[in-house]
Amino acid sequence: MDESDQKLLRSVALQNARAILLARERAERELLSTKEALSKARDELEKRVQERTVELERANEGLRDLSARLLKLQDDERRRLARELHDSAGQNLAALAMTVARMEDEAKRDPAQLSQTLREARDLIDSLSQEIRTTSYLLHPPMLDEFGLASALGCYLEGLEQRSGLSIQLNVPADFGRLAPEVELAIFRLVQECLTNIHRHSGSKTAVIRINREPDKIYAEVQDHGKGMSPERFAEVQSQGAGVGVGIRGMRERVRQARGELTVDSSALGTTIAAIFPAKTPAAKGQGPNSRHSAA
Repeated sequence: MDESDQKLLRSVALQNARAILLARERAERELLSTKEALSKARDELEKRVQERTVELERANEGLRDLSARLLKLQDDERRRLARELHDSAGQNLAALAMTVARMEDEAKRDPAQLSQTLREARDLIDSLSQEIRTTSYLLHPPMLDEFGLASALGCYLEGLEQRSGLSIQLNVPADFGRLAPEVELAIFRLVQECLTNIHRHSGSKTAVIRINREPDKIYAEVQDHGKGMSPERFAEVQSQGAGVGVGIRGMRERVRQARGELTVDSSALGTTIAAIFPAKTPAAKGQGPNSRHSAA
């Protein structure tokens, strides 16, 4: 091998060495770039996980707050019902017991007076029956299961008008029929909560309830003509902020559990609360008459 061949071999070897070095440098740069991209992706993933964790913690705090409010509301309602039973039904029972004792004495001493005492006992029994029926409706409306939403609302509104002085119009189509049980209960409780708020807070003496159904949805609305919510209060309700009261939160949660959506509209002319539910085919029982208020 002469000197020129040796130079050629050295040149080729040098070029190969340079090519290997360049390839190595390129591979190292690519590896470094990949490591940097993986590190950036890992940091981004960790950031997103932390953000999601904070969001979940806030959501859990909100759920815990809602649960605490609902539990307090249940306890307050139970306390109120217990007080009503003690104050009204308990007093009637005590008076009835004394009346029966008097009847025993009069049956022996003055039979002629017994008829008047019997009438007093009957009045006490009627009053006690009414108190128990009212309390039963507050706990769970018995007519709702047997006869459906329209009949249960009609009976409830009749008693509420007598107790509260409200004038309430109920509009339900004559052929409304039955709904899924959870939807019927959600609408009944929605109406009940709305009317309680109207009686206590709105200043309105009238209320209109509209319930209707279409092939794909069921619609329920309660409207009053009271003073409405303040702008600050209404903004809080619309934003579903932490300051929203238990009543609105409870209505939203009950409607949501029945797969519905709740909307609230309020102005100086009054407040309207409406719920829309997806239509279902219920396992229906017979539907009773709608009510004395029904019109459609």
